[in-house]
Amino acid sequence: MSMTDMPLLFVHGWGFGPEIWAPIRRAASQRECLTLDFGYFSASPHMALPERPFMAVGHSLGALWLLSEMPEQCRGMVLLNGFARFAASEDFPQGVPARLLTRMMRRLESAPDATVRDFRHQAGTDMPAPGAPQPERLHEGLQMLLRLDARPLARSTDCPIYCVAGTGDAIAPPALTQASFPPGTTIDWQTGGHLLPLTHPDACLNVIDRMMERITP
Repeated sequence: MSMTDMPLLFVHGWGFGPEIWAPIRRAASQRECLTLDFGYFSASPHMALPERPFMAVGHSLGALWLLSEMPEQCRGMVLLNGFARFAASEDFPQGVPARLLTRMMRRLESAPDATVRDFRHQAGTDMPAPGAPQPERLHEGLQMLLRLDARPLARSTDCPIYCVAGTGDAIAPPALTQASFPPGTTIDWQTGGHLLPLTHPDACLNVIDRMMERITP
């Protein structure tokens, strides 16, 4: 299977939708690109995985979800602003305090638009959300950020993993990112924030190409 035969599967993060992949997809217009959708701003989620080999590209929570799922047909992962755990715990003090996530959950119930808008601003963009927020699905996403721990799978998997991270990421700071992955994980550090798919599409695509060269003959 060649680089152009294997599809790219994109999984977005919390507070965003498939639109975050537009710059990378434009630059990779010759590739087959598939997108999953948690349904944070759409009528319904779309999370069906392909039944044939693919390469996965995940952003933020999308990266954590991919690591937690370890899809059978996935041949390699590129994780952008990703992490194998997000919430702090006794053995992960670098994580985000759980109280911040539970506070967002409570606020989401009464002010979903403001909650999403403030998060997107903190992440580095004031672009409006692509649709009306779906509070129930957004709440489920915060629960994943609070509870998912893919560190054991990241240590034991045979699936190749490359990471691209921002040195100025306000959502997933460098200390959190580095501590969540096992030693030796390839991390390509970029001078940027939490939205590398939007701000650094060429650097992201470069890593995607390198991974594709690694996993295809």
